[in-house]
Amino acid sequence: MKASTPDLCEPAAALAPRRVLLGYGAFVGIPVGATALILASVGYAGPTGQAPADSAAVPLYRILGVLALVTACAAWAGALARRVGQPRVVGEIAIAVLLGPSVFGALSPDAQRWLLPPEVFPFLTTLGQLGVTLFMFTVGRELSLSALRRDGLSASTLIGHSGIAIPFLTGVLVALALPDAYRPDGVGAVPFVLFMGLSLSVTAVPVLARLLSDEGRLTTRLGTLAMASASVADITAWCLLALVLAIASGGSPVAVGITVGWVVLFGLVVWRVLRPLLRRLLAPRRCDGPMAAARTASIVLVTVLLCALATEQIGVHALFGAVAAGLAMPRTEAVEQIAWRVEGLTSWMLLPSFFMAVGLSTRLGAVPGATGWLVCLAVLAAAAAAKFVGTVVPARLLRFSWRQSAQLGAMMNCRGLTELIILNTGLAAGLLSPALFAMLVVMALATTAMTGPLLRLMDD
Repeated sequence: MKASTPDLCEPAAALAPRRVLLGYGAFVGIPVGATALILASVGYAGPTGQAPADSAAVPLYRILGVLALVTACAAWAGALARRVGQPRVVGEIAIAVLLGPSVFGALSPDAQRWLLPPEVFPFLTTLGQLGVTLFMFTVGRELSLSALRRDGLSASTLIGHSGIAIPFLTGVLVALALPDAYRPDGVGAVPFVLFMGLSLSVTAVPVLARLLSDEGRLTTRLGTLAMASASVADITAWCLLALVLAIASGGSPVAVGITVGWVVLFGLVVWRVLRPLLRRLLAPRRCDGPMAAARTASIVLVTVLLCALATEQIGVHALFGAVAAGLAMPRTEAVEQIAWRVEGLTSWMLLPSFFMAVGLSTRLGAVPGATGWLVCLAVLAAAAAAKFVGTVVPARLLRFSWRQSAQLGAMMNCRGLTELIILNTGLAAGLLSPALFAMLVVMALATTAMTGPLLRLMDD
């Protein structure tokens, strides 16, 4: 008779509990005990000093907690803004300003510092800058040059450039009229007035596109012309930003000329070399799959980062390179999928970090009393009126009705996130004082918020 053998399918513990315990003690208990003895003999001397001091000051859980708070608040405020007929970005900017030192920090500074500790600010700024760089890549994709021909290149060029030129001149005049206290120390008059002109000239293409889509106007003749004109204005504005930054950092006219020359060379390389190369590398292939998607994603992201790095090294900010990468990128389905995923992460987590960094930098208390708020209202009125006039007059010249011309003027007044990016760039470059930065943030928020209601009012 055959000796019975254990069923190999039975659990090991049911077969030989002593054997399991013996193995656990030998292969788990002994190594753990030996490790503990070694550590005890070595002793614990605390941090070695190799890690930076800041890493101990900002534990990971604090960063994660702040990111969770910022993301949740932005989502809630954006949803609330949508419910009252405003673009999501209006709510996101507003909640960032409210949570910053201007409101929450003024009412309860201890609670504000506990929720948003100052040591976390550099992390928010870094994440926000990365988010803005990726966002500007998506903006470059939306600035499709083929869109400029949908309603006639001459019409969109005239309205777009007029909507830049008249507000730019207005901004220069406003800068010259401002008291010297509003100009930061050490900043020359020329870069200051040029940046003020640019600050009043911006139209936000992405926010305008979403607003028109929500209003059901994106595919109308007027909506198409507004998008094409805003694209012309935005491309021009980014070129002007590159020029202003070159002037601000270049010093001598020769240095400025060299920087501008590098920018022109960069643009030529992107358009004549990189764009055809990307078309070949990212052309649709028969064998699509996970490997093809990973290859496309790596090409797209590396291209964006390298273009941003190039313009940052030139001295005209990484955002310019990210926009150029978006313009050069082919509009294939695979690229669209990658861009859609990038936009999702950017919109819901990285950009709220940027908004919070802006909110923490915005100090409405820096506006000097009643006189300062009068100046703020004057800047707001000048910005809105200049953009409105700069759009309505050429639209009437092109035989649009008064109502259509006024609606175009309201659309072009939408400044949104693009304005905030340019303002934050100016603050980082030292071209704006805290008081003037706060005023221009208020202007950006107000002109964006008034776009939708004005359009609906003009429909009646």
